[in-house]
Amino acid sequence: MTTLDQLDQTSFIAHLAPFNQLPAAELARLTAALKVGHFHAGEVLCEAGAIPAFLYLIMDGCVQEMDGEAVVSIYGTEDVFDARALLEGKSKHRFVVSEPTRCFRLPRAVFLQSVQSYPQLAEFYNQKISQRLAAMHGPEESQELAGFTIAKIQDAYIHPALFVTADTSIHAAAVTMKAHKTNSLLVRSAGGTESTVGIVTATDLREAAIIQRQSVDEPVGPLATYNLICMEPDDFLFNALLRMTRHNINRLVIREGEQIHGILEQIDLLSYLSNHSHMIALQIERATSKDDLKWASRDLIGVIRDLHGKGIKIRYIMQLVSELNKKMLRKLFHLLAPPDLLANSCLLVLGSEGREEQVMKTDQDNALILRDGFSHPDLERITQEFTDSLIEFGYPRCPGNIMVSNPYWTKSATAFKDELFQWIVHPGRESFLQFAIFYDAMAVAGDDSLLRDVKERMHTLLGDHRSFYSQFARATVAFETPLGFFTNFVLEKSRAELDIKKGGIFPIVHGIRSLALEYRLPQTNTIDRIRALDQQCLFDASFGVELIEAFAYMSTLRTKAGLNKLAQDLPQDNYLNPKDLNKLERELLRDSLKIVNEFKKFISYHFKLAMIS
Repeated sequence: MTTLDQLDQTSFIAHLAPFNQLPAAELARLTAALKVGHFHAGEVLCEAGAIPAFLYLIMDGCVQEMDGEAVVSIYGTEDVFDARALLEGKSKHRFVVSEPTRCFRLPRAVFLQSVQSYPQLAEFYNQKISQRLAAMHGPEESQELAGFTIAKIQDAYIHPALFVTADTSIHAAAVTMKAHKTNSLLVRSAGGTESTVGIVTATDLREAAIIQRQSVDEPVGPLATYNLICMEPDDFLFNALLRMTRHNINRLVIREGEQIHGILEQIDLLSYLSNHSHMIALQIERATSKDDLKWASRDLIGVIRDLHGKGIKIRYIMQLVSELNKKMLRKLFHLLAPPDLLANSCLLVLGSEGREEQVMKTDQDNALILRDGFSHPDLERITQEFTDSLIEFGYPRCPGNIMVSNPYWTKSATAFKDELFQWIVHPGRESFLQFAIFYDAMAVAGDDSLLRDVKERMHTLLGDHRSFYSQFARATVAFETPLGFFTNFVLEKSRAELDIKKGGIFPIVHGIRSLALEYRLPQTNTIDRIRALDQQCLFDASFGVELIEAFAYMSTLRTKAGLNKLAQDLPQDNYLNPKDLNKLERELLRDSLKIVNEFKKFISYHFKLAMIS
């Protein structure tokens, strides 16, 4: 161990945020005031409600922050506490040494004098997690983000709007396209306004003239599509990519109100964003066999790695990957299911897929609702082939057998309604899990009115059984929140890793799901649900933002750990090794888990969980 005389106190404090923002003269003043303290396990450094005498900077050892008997946080080497208490005048919690510890102690008066001279110190300690996450992006990453997620549609090339009238001939339209080197024209109906404009593409003209053998003297009006998909120039390019992916189109009309600015072509958008997700969407759309889909599915990991490597926020990656996954499942179902099955069923994705929060290929969670009275003699073979195909594509079999190949998850709308009755009126441990998974369901193929009908029945049943909400919400507080660093983390006994899903992500997902159920929100995505709940004034003004940032950050850590394991050819799970995190990442994880604890308290109070036996 390094001796005390060998420690460079100035270097120690100079590399710690926010002191690394101070000039050399101020650092020298602080260093001169530092005192070294040696503490034994069990010593109390500050009581709750007391006026703290020092700011502590840990050299080695461990200190626990206690709220009553509960551990709020754990501080280790190079951690600093409790600046907030010094700024506010008293400590909210008790600080107890949990193992032999050495600390630098900075007297309260010296610290407050620095705060008065350099306000950025106070600003740092008053920052919320959303601000700290924003601050952690360096200039290079900010530049990368500006070129990807912050870029606006108006930053890319928008093709000028070229108009023809509806009575223009196919031949004249083709000549106009060639003269202006474009692949599309806007078609204005005779006597119409900007709002009745349609679009015709080179593909439309070829289809009409070559495949359908129409005369080239025929008008282009009937060939045009008039239900235009439009976006505004100040919207984000990434949103444009999502919309093109979702609607299976290659161009968007850019307009503000009735004014049309022009056409955004997919090739121009992609040259700006420079990633190959569009190729996967194209592969999926053109797939004519399961083998075609298998190759497209394998490329998904490349998209995830590429986007994550560019610093793209996890919520955007989730959205894009979700759209591609839905296209994949929809295409597979269309390849396997005959037309009468497609017309009389609704394919669902459940759980994290239904919430659009799956990034890595995790367990399958899907179901199939059949129209009442409909049956198909080959249904068992089709659903089994669907499950087997996804396994072949790299989507593992669900351990709970929540897949269309299981008859329990492929049945009529009435049978699902009967199941909901059992889940709600006679709930049990297993039924709560099944209900939660089904509540997050999203339709991806077939007749989505079947899902809407079943969910409407669900809300009707819940109206008569209000006690279900509190029972359902109990799972939010089922797991302890793991707080600490390195060996101080609450790790799984069987492995030296932390279950980030169980300890941090799940409580937010399920707590928000419980609130969304109570408020009958239509959203399935957790972040969308938080924003919708914010509009109900359910949280304090800033807590919704903090909750989103904590959820997104922990999801980012989970994705990063998943990609690392993939690179090492290890199986996917929800564990991460705390030793793989740098100091800032550990601090942000600690802040995120504090928010999880706050949210658990909110859920306990809101649903009166203490009153449930």
